[in-house]
Amino acid sequence: MSRTEGSAPLPPDVEGFTGREDELALLGSVPSGVVVVSGPPGTGKTTLVVHWAHRAASRFPDGRLYVDLRGFDGTDAPREQAGAVRLLLDALGAEPHRIPADPDAQLALYRSLTARRRLLVILDNARDAEQVRPLIPPGDQVRTVVTSRRRLTGLVAGSGAEPLDLDVPARPAAIELLRRRLGPAAADPAAVADIVDACGRLPLALTLAAARARLTGIPLGTLAAELRRPVGRLEALEDGGRDGIRAVFSWSYDALSAPAARVFRLLGPDIAVAGVAALAGLPDLDARRALRELTGAGLLAEHDGGRYAMHDLLRAYAGELVRRTDPAGDRRAALQRLLDHYTHTAYHADLVLNPARAPIPLTLDNPADGARPEPLDDLKTALSWLRSEREALLAAVRQAKDEGLDAQAWQLSWALDTFLNEQGRWDDEGAAWAVALQAAEALSDGPALAYAYSFLAVADGRRQRFETAREHMRQALGLVRAAGDRAGEGECLFILSYLCWLQGDQDDALAQVEQSLALFRQVDAPMWAGKASLAAGWYLTQRGELQQALPYYVEALALQQRAGDYPNEAVTQNSLGWLQHQLDNVDEAVRHLQDGLRLARRLGNPALEAQILGHLGDVHESLLDGDTAVERWRQAYEILTDLGHPQAAELRRKLAATAPGDDAPAPPGLGGELRRHRLRGGMSQEDLAARTGLSVRTIRYLESGRAGQSRPETLRLLSVALGLDGADRDRFYAAADRGRR
Repeated sequence: MSRTEGSAPLPPDVEGFTGREDELALLGSVPSGVVVVSGPPGTGKTTLVVHWAHRAASRFPDGRLYVDLRGFDGTDAPREQAGAVRLLLDALGAEPHRIPADPDAQLALYRSLTARRRLLVILDNARDAEQVRPLIPPGDQVRTVVTSRRRLTGLVAGSGAEPLDLDVPARPAAIELLRRRLGPAAADPAAVADIVDACGRLPLALTLAAARARLTGIPLGTLAAELRRPVGRLEALEDGGRDGIRAVFSWSYDALSAPAARVFRLLGPDIAVAGVAALAGLPDLDARRALRELTGAGLLAEHDGGRYAMHDLLRAYAGELVRRTDPAGDRRAALQRLLDHYTHTAYHADLVLNPARAPIPLTLDNPADGARPEPLDDLKTALSWLRSEREALLAAVRQAKDEGLDAQAWQLSWALDTFLNEQGRWDDEGAAWAVALQAAEALSDGPALAYAYSFLAVADGRRQRFETAREHMRQALGLVRAAGDRAGEGECLFILSYLCWLQGDQDDALAQVEQSLALFRQVDAPMWAGKASLAAGWYLTQRGELQQALPYYVEALALQQRAGDYPNEAVTQNSLGWLQHQLDNVDEAVRHLQDGLRLARRLGNPALEAQILGHLGDVHESLLDGDTAVERWRQAYEILTDLGHPQAAELRRKLAATAPGDDAPAPPGLGGELRRHRLRGGMSQEDLAARTGLSVRTIRYLESGRAGQSRPETLRLLSVALGLDGADRDRFYAAADRGRR
């Protein structure tokens, strides 16, 4: 076959190719006649396929055809079907005078010449499935490999093509790739690794970096520093022509629709669909449409079920574009929408997590048009959103401060505090409040500044940094005292008491909270006075002074009922119930716990509901009412397990301790038969649950002898799992029948 522009023979193999063993193995083993290799620009799709084609040449004795379809070229238009078919016919050795003029006749000739041949056809750089589909030869002897920046979902779904999504290589493979490209210049392993990390392991970027190092002699450390610059980092990967990093990226960007291109320019780090909609000011449906186009073009990757991220170098390219294309006012409005989306949603999530918390001191304005905060109506949804958005929210706090949006920086830090504390992410909590402190200074807002100092002190205390924590509290107290803010002073003393407790100074903790309580009584702040009284009672109970704690709890309850502070009242009812139980006042304990349970359910606070149920279980256990105790513990355990709460483990231990052991006397009826056959088969309750698909809880309940009528399907599953037949199976069903009667 003669060489023809854009077609066979194959391009030369890349010298020093390394890695990609899994992808090479897949190319050689897929059963499908068609493979679609897709991925973002610069990941090395063509290099991989050409290398594999050279390596697998012996498998295709009738020839190897290659056509660049120019789907993403930047200079030439995508190759038309007729032009591609003519190139393939030339490569197949068709005599020019026998090639018909009609395009359809040419396609028919191409199909006839490829039929029953053992050929490899590489259709490189495809624009879309429509460009490729007519060029796929018939017959099971031909292997067709398509490369594209798009996933070509239609080809995979309609033609049964095997997809191979190419991402950046693993770090060791990327280091080896750069080392081979650098040759003798790769004398500094640390700098080589730095360049790999700065390039985000993107093969194109590594190749360009190596070329620049070899051609210019630039020290590798200097090159790595250039690649890490916040702005202008792409300059280090330019060659002044069509093969530079910007040019390669632009071929995908230029093919986007206007809405998708705008979303691409605006996007930052990891983000969810709702965030994209707020950022771009689009309805969700339009945002999803733009995201599908961007992921299809290989400019964006979806991960973790609905979150999107782009490669660092693509993000740098998008940043250059947005600064050049979009007016500063439009960029700021987009950021304002995103921050309002995050701040208002996080604020409402915090209200769900901590309904007893005092209102935010720096009041939120209405969200900007298009921000559309998400409704988070229950604890599970709120926690799920905060967990999935945590990194994005922390980045938003920093970005808000950097862009001079200080109110949002402060408010978002406040809204994240409960979540970060409960998750034990105290470094993140401290970092957020450090930014909030700077924001409050910029706002010249005294109360916000005092609050930031206070909660930065709390974060430091949780991290055992007591010297800096006390200095922050000294600053906060100085601010509120200078302003004559007696209520603010009470709040600071309340927080200082907690820091004293964390440091192990129980006496000072109690003294500080009593000063706080006195101030709240003076200014007639019943809600805060109730919190301080509750804290004083808690400190005393932790010291074992239960009788002394009782009047503080009683006062706290009265203050909260007076203030209508139902969330804190529910907490106090729970604490009072626990305390009365310790004092052997069982009737009072049950009364307070039941009142607290009703409040917790009315407020929609499942974590507190579970805590109260656990305490009710303890009370019933002390009354030797084991069945009720187990039921309350089980209810609490199920709630906490559903929330993913760490306290579920303690309840699981309690329930396990109350479950009948295998050495306990067998109950009569079905329970006894079930346990006897299970033990005879050497199975634990967990083993039997696994074999039947029933829960361990169900197995335990059936073995307890308390089960009533069992469903026939349940009995069948148990009988099969236990291997019962003949007389044993008859006795098993008879025992169940007696239970029914």
